[in-house]
Amino acid sequence: MRRPSFPSPGPPGSPAPVRSPGRLALRAVAAVAGLTAGLAAGESPPPDAARDAPFPWTRFLAEAFPEGTDPLRARRPHTIREPGPDTANYPNSPETLPRGAAYLETSPVFWTSAIGGVQPSTYNAEFLVRLGLTDRVEFRLFSSGYTWQAAGFGAGETTGFSPLTFDTKIHFWEENREWFLPAVGFEAYIQSPWGSPAFDAGTQPGMTMLFRTTLPWDVVAEWNVGLAADSTALEAYAPIVVAQWAFTKPVTADFDLFVHGFQNESALPRLAAQTVIGGGFIWYPSDRLSVFGNWGAATDRSGPATTFQLGCAGAF
Repeated sequence: MRRPSFPSPGPPGSPAPVRSPGRLALRAVAAVAGLTAGLAAGESPPPDAARDAPFPWTRFLAEAFPEGTDPLRARRPHTIREPGPDTANYPNSPETLPRGAAYLETSPVFWTSAIGGVQPSTYNAEFLVRLGLTDRVEFRLFSSGYTWQAAGFGAGETTGFSPLTFDTKIHFWEENREWFLPAVGFEAYIQSPWGSPAFDAGTQPGMTMLFRTTLPWDVVAEWNVGLAADSTALEAYAPIVVAQWAFTKPVTADFDLFVHGFQNESALPRLAAQTVIGGGFIWYPSDRLSVFGNWGAATDRSGPATTFQLGCAGAF
């Protein structure tokens, strides 16, 4: 059985085909009808078609908004493996989702022990929503979610919802291993005051350069360098230099181990301290789902004695 095909653009200089909503809807219905008829006739689908086939609305976006140097990327199957989840470790990857793809990353278990002289122990259930706007630009919505903070430093026990953070990531170029050039991206976010008053830190921006390169023995190195708000400052905004890093080694085709750390703050505004290091894992039970966990600890008294995270991410 052949998969539904899409019209190719005409020769250079020819007018672009008209893509009205009605025509696109008819094409979508025809594609579904052709697929159903083929299966009814006894034709077997390609291997892993049920697992890997993109959702119809992804094909709709690819047809309605062709773009980029690789216009077929959004029509190809996408998986949670490329790119992997960003919240599994401290740095963020320079890779973005293909146009129309979506990730939901959530960590229902995120524990941070008391940070000396800064804040008491906290528990939160964070989430990150990612949407590929183009093949190089990704929209992201992050929050530490439901948050519980123990009593301490003159304040009682507190629960509420952490502020929303609006984020975007841009992929500049892919890794060039022949010239030893890393993959490069850029991320910028604004932490809003939209959350429970107890956790309102005002409007705080941040920006980071993202890098990734492949080392010998298939070790993948990711590192970020940027500016963020100093959460301990009394001023409305005091910028500080932040850095995050991770070294990931595939153990099997579905299981990775990594060590990671950060200086001053993690890539997303969720952990702040001086120097934190730790390790963790990422497991891919399928191409649509990943499960991850990590542990970290501060190397000085200015950071948390322990952080523990357990979460999962799904591709849609």
